[in-house]
Order: sequence, then structure tokens, then C-alpha cells
Amino acid sequence: MAPQQQMQMQTQMDNKSVPPLTQRVSRYILDQALAGGYENGRHMTETDLAGRLGISRTPVRAALRLLHERALLAHVPNRGYTLVADREALDRARREMPEDEEKTLYYRVLRDRLAGKLPTRVNELELAQTYGVPRPLLRNVMTTLLQDGVLRGRHYQRWEFTETLDSVESERESYRFRLVVECAALREPGFKVEQERLLACREQQQTLLTHASRHSWMEFFEANAQFHELLASASGNRFILDAVKQQNRLRRISDLSDYPLVNIDLLRKSCREHLQILDAVEENKLEVAAKHMHAHLSRASDILERRVMGDLDALGE
Repeated sequence: MAPQQQMQMQTQMDNKSVPPLTQRVSRYILDQALAGGYENGRHMTETDLAGRLGISRTPVRAALRLLHERALLAHVPNRGYTLVADREALDRARREMPEDEEKTLYYRVLRDRLAGKLPTRVNELELAQTYGVPRPLLRNVMTTLLQDGVLRGRHYQRWEFTETLDSVESERESYRFRLVVECAALREPGFKVEQERLLACREQQQTLLTHASRHSWMEFFEANAQFHELLASASGNRFILDAVKQQNRLRRISDLSDYPLVNIDLLRKSCREHLQILDAVEENKLEVAAKHMHAHLSRASDILERRVMGDLDALGE
């Protein structure tokens, strides 16, 4: 076995011995860095991270120490930690982290809901028994689903799922709506995108384009949502941003069912189209960007029609 493989296996074994909350904080830091929220040289403190995550400083301290031991952060006594790793090292460290129990259960609940295994209204105790998980873990997942707009709310340990794009006609309506709203976002008079966020989004899309695989489908879905929400946010119109976020929430459940059928070539094509739109935005050619967006969403809508006709290779927005 090559030394690099041995080191990777040892790292994965070491990660499994790390307490779950420390792992969660570590994943948060890595995800923020990979998404562009934390740039190289970013100063980090226990107090700031604990406040953001709403937890005590103890697991934050352990996570910072863990990432420092992996040479991802530099540490100066009494001054905190600084991000020093490049994107390749951050990405490798993130892949080596064990799966988040909450995230795994989160997607399992979504898949079961879409498959009709879960009714519109569910009981917390019954769900915990069905999935064989502790109530606190399930409650955290259900709270996240609530925050993501997948659930309407909690009432005496009962939760209710919101609507999803559960029919071909609803998907058609969604694309027609997005063609209007997302192209209009790029034509808003106050449109202005933060350069750092744009560059981070571009890097994320380029990484997916280079390393796209069937296993990166969920990573692509999140990156795709962030891309569309970035441009909606840049419009300066809160109602446009709310509408795009709602569309992403509606698509979250339905898109999960597409995972076994992902066409990697179409996924790469979508990334290239995203990059084309970002290029036009960076050059302040917003009308060109709007036309590219129209073509991008129209292609995705055409793919839907091909799927309806039985073309299972047509999958990729």
C-alpha cells in the first residue's frame, strides 16, 4: 500500500474517534472555507464560532485543535487560529471526515417522503422507532427540515411536510416561473455581486466540473442552489431572493429521487453553463448573462420533457 493511502486510512480511523459534536464543528469550518465564506488567512476564535453555532466553546476548541493538527490552521497562543490550507488540502480533509449522522438521516427522510413511505403528517416517536435513532438526533434533523422549508412546523410531536414538486406539471410550472424570476434578477437596476462570493462560486463550479462523479450529485445540488441564490441575492430584491430560495426548497426532495440516474456529462454541461453566466456577470454584461440564464433554464426544462417521454439519460440540471 502506498504511503499516501496509509496516511489517508489512518486519518479516517482517527476521525472516527473524534466526538460527533467536534466532527460537526470541523465540518462546518471546512464547508465554510470551501464555499468561500472563509478565505485563506481568515482569523478564527472560539468565541466567534461558538456564537455562530449556538454551542459551548469546548467542542469548538477541540475542532480548531484537530484542524491545527492536520496543518489546515495555524495557531498563535492567545491570538487564535488562522486558515492556511489551500483548497486541495481542505477538500481532501472534508472527504476524509466521516459521514454526518444528521445529514445521513436528513436525506433518508427526504427519500422516504418522496417514495411515499412517509405520510404528510408524521409522529416524532414513531419516526424514531422506525429509523432506530435517538429522539434528540431525530429532533435535530426535523428542525433542520423545518428551517429548510421541507416541514411546516411541529405540534405536539407531530410534523407536517410541505408540498414538493411531486408531479410533471408542477415541475413545468417551476421552470416557467424560474425563467421569469431568475432572468429578471439579472436585469434589476441595483444588481451588484460581491467579488469574493463570485470567485468562490466560480471555484466551486470549476471543481465540480473537473471532479464530477455520480457520487458528487448531492454536492452538485447544493452548489447549484448556491449559484442561483447568489445571483438572486445580488439583484438586491428580497422578493426575488425569497422566491429562488423557495424553488430550491421545493426541488430538494424531488431531486433526490434523480440520484441513481445522474448523467455526468449533463452535470458537467450544467457547470459549464453556470461558469458562462458568471463570466458575463463578472464582465458586467448583465443582459448577456440574462440570455445565458434563459438558455440554461430552457435546456433544463427541455430535459424534463425528454424524461417524460422516457429518455432516462436526460438528467442534469
